[in-house]
Amino acid sequence: MLVKEILNTDISPLELSDTVATALMKIELLHTTKFCVVDETGKIIGMASLEKLIEVVDENSALSEVELDDPLFVPENQHLFEASRVMLAKELYLMPIADSERNFQGMIKKRDILTALGDLFNLSSFGSVIAVELGQNDFTLSDLVRIIEMEGAKILGIAVQQPRAENPFYRISFKLNLEDSSVISSSLRRFGYTVVSEADSEILEENFSDRADELIRYLDI
Repeated sequence: MLVKEILNTDISPLELSDTVATALMKIELLHTTKFCVVDETGKIIGMASLEKLIEVVDENSALSEVELDDPLFVPENQHLFEASRVMLAKELYLMPIADSERNFQGMIKKRDILTALGDLFNLSSFGSVIAVELGQNDFTLSDLVRIIEMEGAKILGIAVQQPRAENPFYRISFKLNLEDSSVISSSLRRFGYTVVSEADSEILEENFSDRADELIRYLDI
């Protein structure tokens, strides 16, 4: 999924002629710390930051008189995953989107990213989820997919969690089109795989809010 598919065009950028007061109001209303500024042609030229704006004595001063941070944006053809990474790294609630000439096209909100990720992984689709752990030297998806499809299941989404210090294994979660995934789990165990969790639609729906909160914290949404 590309960011242009979830582009929000309702939020307009700041212009150099706007006042510091206007910038502060937008930043407060949209719960962010930085807001993009465009020139008279609509090209993104910088970011108005809360840190610098609150130091301005006269709030009626135009943004053209204020020092701006370097421009931050992602291309409209950027993938959702990379946009998420940039937003997290830059601690932005709103990410400006630009075309190849750096012309402002719109923005994406972190909440929009969460919704899009849910669509991308079919989180709201009826079915079940199983999670399998693999050692770093054993990581391969082809055998897992073969076993799952051999049992008649369709894979609606796949997510891979990287090894961490507290858990040195890959954890692969599969969203399946089956309400009951017990047959799939049994088959995977029979082939020597470790199934660490499984949930049907009812449990999945109950846990989705908790998982969404985890994703929000991870992406700083």
